[in-house]
Amino acid sequence: MQHPVGTAMPKRSSAHERKDASTYSALGASASKAGVHAAVGYKAGSSYFAEPLPDVCGNADYYSFLHSDGAGTKSIIGYLAYRESKDTSWFRNLAFDSLSMNLDDVACVGALTSLTLTNTIGRNRQLIPDQAIQEIVSGYRDAAKRMASYGIDISLAGGETADLGDIVRTLVVDSALFARVKRKHAVCFDRVCEGDVIIGLASFGKCAYESEFNSGIGSNGLTLARHALIHSSYAEKYPEILDPTIDASLAYRGKHKLFDAPKPLSQNIARALLSPTRSYAPFIAAALQELGTEVHGLVHCTGSGQTKIKNFGRGKRYIKNGFFPTPAIFEAIQASLNIPWEEMYSVFNMGHRLEVICPEKSAKVIEKLAARLKIDTIKVGFVEEIRGSRNEVVLDTPYGCFER
Repeated sequence: MQHPVGTAMPKRSSAHERKDASTYSALGASASKAGVHAAVGYKAGSSYFAEPLPDVCGNADYYSFLHSDGAGTKSIIGYLAYRESKDTSWFRNLAFDSLSMNLDDVACVGALTSLTLTNTIGRNRQLIPDQAIQEIVSGYRDAAKRMASYGIDISLAGGETADLGDIVRTLVVDSALFARVKRKHAVCFDRVCEGDVIIGLASFGKCAYESEFNSGIGSNGLTLARHALIHSSYAEKYPEILDPTIDASLAYRGKHKLFDAPKPLSQNIARALLSPTRSYAPFIAAALQELGTEVHGLVHCTGSGQTKIKNFGRGKRYIKNGFFPTPAIFEAIQASLNIPWEEMYSVFNMGHRLEVICPEKSAKVIEKLAARLKIDTIKVGFVEEIRGSRNEVVLDTPYGCFER
């Protein structure tokens, strides 16, 4: 198990001193999604990472899940790389992103049977050629085949490609995934208790089922990442990549061309930003088989980054005081615009995108199972009980201590 470097600074940032991811918000995105949550009536404190439904087959012993997600604005990077290189293969990994964002959310509830995926592609046909669609569809097949080799069987049910030039500026790559799990096997945060540890699984590196180095960025925060790293000349050349309602002076403020490879990156900007979202489903399946209900919680650190865990369980304080050394992609993003570190940790995964909450005695098993898949692990922190039903998260990072 690897351990972090650096010593946390003592200064803490409280909820009233904090602005909600201001750079990200100015670019038209939200890390907390507070407005969306209010609109749909979402309340924190869920017992399950994904919302369970009564079983569609009418079996009272099962939950069903229907989950939707996608590659987000990562598709804009694929589009730019294609326009600059004329190579449509840049679109292929967007399918891995879309599939993993769905698969890992339902896997965090233990729902890994009856997996069926359908995809939706919305494009501006004047800009996105048919060959790009072919790459994406082939990408879904590749991703499903790769998962099948680790016992994760996904049926591909086809999908819809819509030509929506009047409303889609470039490309949208979304999908929906159906899954089932026996109720008694569902991962439930009601099991989380005082003294549990939080184990993080790395988002970067090259795991057993990846063909090249992964920067670790996943599919969250790409709006902030691309505007922080990519040069404004691309927005001038391809105005379709910029929302016209955004203040142009805030957009695409980076110093880099797509195929530059600035230090500390070991890849060019396009490769780093298009690294496919790693799926942890093979690890989760193995962990649940070996540990069963000793897995008290699983968190896919996507929207809200390292603060995501706050949404689950009741009356818990999640203290995180161990992080991987900051991956190069996040160092580059932060340095480019001098983004506050608290914002970085609330937007990006910052090095680990899966968290396992379990008794301390189970940590060695988690480490062993992850190592088999060539995924590094780290002890991120631990759990305390607090009064009331609200949760708290403390991020004691090398760059300051932030509380939410």
